[in-house]
Amino acid sequence: MHMRNPFGAILPILFAACVGEPPDEPFYEPPLTDEELAQLPDDSLLDHEHTDLVLVPGPAEDDAAIFDDDEAFAPYDIAVVDDGEQPMTSEQLHALLRWGLHPRASDGLRAAGVASWRITQTIGNAPASAGYHAQDGSVNGQPYTAATDLSTSGMTGTQIHNLLERLAKVGFAAWYRKNGVDGWSGANHIHVVYANCKMKSQLRAQVRSFLVGRNGLVSNRVYTWHAFTAAAKAAVQRKFNQSQQGTTNGGAGVSARINTSGAPLTVRANASTTSAAVGSRADGAYVTITCQKRGQSVTGTYGTSTLWDYIGTGYVADAYVATGSDGQVAPTCQ
Repeated sequence: MHMRNPFGAILPILFAACVGEPPDEPFYEPPLTDEELAQLPDDSLLDHEHTDLVLVPGPAEDDAAIFDDDEAFAPYDIAVVDDGEQPMTSEQLHALLRWGLHPRASDGLRAAGVASWRITQTIGNAPASAGYHAQDGSVNGQPYTAATDLSTSGMTGTQIHNLLERLAKVGFAAWYRKNGVDGWSGANHIHVVYANCKMKSQLRAQVRSFLVGRNGLVSNRVYTWHAFTAAAKAAVQRKFNQSQQGTTNGGAGVSARINTSGAPLTVRANASTTSAAVGSRADGAYVTITCQKRGQSVTGTYGTSTLWDYIGTGYVADAYVATGSDGQVAPTCQ
């Protein structure tokens, strides 16, 4: 559903109240397991020798302890286009900031203000990378890795702080790797992992390390160079949750986004508000619609509709779902 006049956003709250379901509990990332810790890169070995020539140290950083948390920065959510079978157009290929990036990661870097020349590594198989920059998958036949390295040449400390914050707000687990600080030994640079795509287990462990305020290295010590805001960490968590739920990694179905203007949307066992509640989805969450059917008429963000969307665990009212169309976009549920 798309492009209808928004109203009635209070309805999901009424739905939830009718069945007495509690609000969603906040998500807390558990500590890393021993197996996950073993997957993190060894800070004594991973020195990025292969990037020393391109990651030229910039001028001395300023020692600003206060950085601009950029609360006004509100990056738009890139429309999710799942890994599909249709080949990318030449315009889409040229839109990538650099070969080896996932399209959504490329868009995120652009939204964070990263110029293409700052990207020093995407896919790479040098021994010093210990496999962390190896290919994670492909989108329409184009390979990508979720890990990317960025040069900090010419940047002050405040500028690096601000960039880290912006990167997190568009879905990147990010660290400034400064020689001799936070367990890092090697060339100064920013290491990022895009959380909203299919990735190898080692990178998933790095994202989890980021979410609990750690350095993403085998030492897994507390990361001290930059203190991310709660909003920035929450943005990475949302992207990571989408990746874990498999809503962005391809396969059958239509990718869509919940839009309730704040309240969680109740998932029902059938296409009716009187049907049993079987869960909920947060406002802004991406879901995959595998089929649709007609049911109870509901008025929501995008007007009034009798369409209900099946998202794997149950049905949600299409009136609260942005699909890019006013009509049916998925097969009829049988």
